[in-house]
Amino acid sequence: MFNYYLTYQPDIPVGIGFGQFSGTHLTVLGVLAIGIYYLVHRYQRLTLAGRRHQRWGIALAIWTMELFKDIYLATTGQWDPNLLAFHLCGFGLMMVAIDAIRPNKTTQTILYSLTIWGAVAAEIFPDWAYYPLLNQWALQSFVIHALLITYPLMLMVSGEMVPNWRDLWRSVVFLCGAVPFVLWVNARLQTNFFFLNTAAPGSPLEPLQHMFGHGALYISVIIMLLGVLWVVMYLPWALAPRRKPILA
Repeated sequence: MFNYYLTYQPDIPVGIGFGQFSGTHLTVLGVLAIGIYYLVHRYQRLTLAGRRHQRWGIALAIWTMELFKDIYLATTGQWDPNLLAFHLCGFGLMMVAIDAIRPNKTTQTILYSLTIWGAVAAEIFPDWAYYPLLNQWALQSFVIHALLITYPLMLMVSGEMVPNWRDLWRSVVFLCGAVPFVLWVNARLQTNFFFLNTAAPGSPLEPLQHMFGHGALYISVIIMLLGVLWVVMYLPWALAPRRKPILA
């Protein structure tokens, strides 16, 4: 049962993964949804000091898991550049750590406009589905992405963060710096951060890449889709900016 618990990607035999949209995958999503609800509901009822401690706890949890993975794989000679925290959710880890210490509009805008939907997409279309469920790196991926969803939800439901489309310039500036940097890293290290070179297998980006190919056209389509997504995400807040917290 635990034969492959600490086995990393290259040594995982083909055909033993939990599989996208399998019963195991859907069950895990259900369990994570319950956990997210509990943490968000708990946060709303805490004192200001308690909320600060929960934010710190989430930041500490995700970074402990991430650093454990890096240290373990480095000491066992399995580390590779793909483990750098330069995916969209990797930058989300940084935003959570910064915001937990010093809450601010920039980190919160990035967490809502970029991190939360990226983490949701990762949970629904996990690119780690080739792992068996009882594997440290699969479980970490599920939990870390769930916490990246939880953190901004806590702030929104408690009323501490109200998404505002006028703050989107902060995410645009971030992307203007991050995308060229990621493209440069991908070219130098043969990585695929932000999935700018190749779409994640089984994700909605895969058919788009088959349709539009690689390179500038594919990236342009992603940018246009992001614009549409932002309209969907921010329109409810623009129409009802003073709506009450969901879990009140």
